[in-house]
Amino acid sequence: MTRPAIGRPGYILLGAATISRLAVNTVTIALVLFTIARTHDARLAGLLVAAFTVPTLIAGPVLGAYLDQLRRKRLLFTVSQALLAISLTAVLMLAGHVPGWLLAVLTFVAGLTAPVLTGGYSSLIPLVIAPTALGRANALDAASYGVAGIAGPAIVSALAGAFGAGTGLGALAAVTAAGLPLVLLAPMPTPPPAGDAPSDTREPPRTESLPAAITDGLRLLRQSRELLSVTIATTAGQFFQGPLPVLLPLLAIALGRPASGGGWLLTAFSAGGLAGALASERLIAHWSTRLVLLGSLAGLGALLAVLAAPLSFGACLFVAALGGFADGPALTATLTVRQGNVPPDRYAQTLTTAASFKIAAFSAGSAVAGLLIGVLTVRQLILGLAIGQLLSAAPLLLRPRDKPRMRNERVVPPSSSTPRP
Repeated sequence: MTRPAIGRPGYILLGAATISRLAVNTVTIALVLFTIARTHDARLAGLLVAAFTVPTLIAGPVLGAYLDQLRRKRLLFTVSQALLAISLTAVLMLAGHVPGWLLAVLTFVAGLTAPVLTGGYSSLIPLVIAPTALGRANALDAASYGVAGIAGPAIVSALAGAFGAGTGLGALAAVTAAGLPLVLLAPMPTPPPAGDAPSDTREPPRTESLPAAITDGLRLLRQSRELLSVTIATTAGQFFQGPLPVLLPLLAIALGRPASGGGWLLTAFSAGGLAGALASERLIAHWSTRLVLLGSLAGLGALLAVLAAPLSFGACLFVAALGGFADGPALTATLTVRQGNVPPDRYAQTLTTAASFKIAAFSAGSAVAGLLIGVLTVRQLILGLAIGQLLSAAPLLLRPRDKPRMRNERVVPPSSSTPRP
């Protein structure tokens, strides 16, 4: 059976998204390595990571609602990409020469770009890709996060180890700037003019204010039980995945390996996640998205419980890869649920808001793990993550009462009227 074609515009969009996500996903590790090397101040490194993360909670709903209303979307993506590159370059040049609060302001500005450069690209997928190829595009979109999660930290860590932490951060700023041509080439769809629609189906254009759009989008997220249960489950799942970057190096030490062994465990997890994302299209074709998401969260929880057992380092690598594979289909299933329940003029806001919740939950999980280190052993903490991950799937056991919109009803435009740049 021939797979539906995504098309050259779709691959350019996915390429631009991958470069942008590589930059966003790598900022925190690059900042930590560079700040400690330049200033020898671990507290300042933690402050900069927090300064990058916190604004996503504010920027997600606001920028998402703005993106839904914006007809010339390319300008917002271009400004976000350029702003991230400039902010990282400024930190590279000024660290150690200016007060820490100024560096925190620069990383705060950089953090404002994260919702657009992550979830913002996913909001464009249904407008660029033909409906017949949407399932495959969702899988590749989810896989791009895996590619970014593997390549970004690996490149920065390798450069920092070989040439110094400044080289790692500088390379990240350069990659971010180099992604600008792809942003300029990527299709940035705009809503079709009202005159293009048949008179009996034409909807009046929205004239609501931005605050009203934000309120309406949050109300949609709250009132749709399908969306609410998926958002709660995946956000909780991110909270219990947040401690993994903190705990896996400690697990490597407990196994008699250097702390850098935790990086190999994270790489195995990310590689498994990439494979799981690529396999998600076939899973969703045979099973309901809700069941796939439930199995993903529960499967990861079960494998984390195995990881907490006394195993060899090689066995832990294998289990981490399996855990990543279990986690891989979660994002594809989540995107599919949202595309079936969210109208087009609220899709960007829903995605960026959910992304903000997840980033905040992941960071909070990391912080909590840091506080519990020394109180519990690393295996006890990982077992706690396993239990929490299993419990995070609980909201998906309740069947929603509201009927989701059909995919071809509103969310995915007909291929004949798919807007092109």
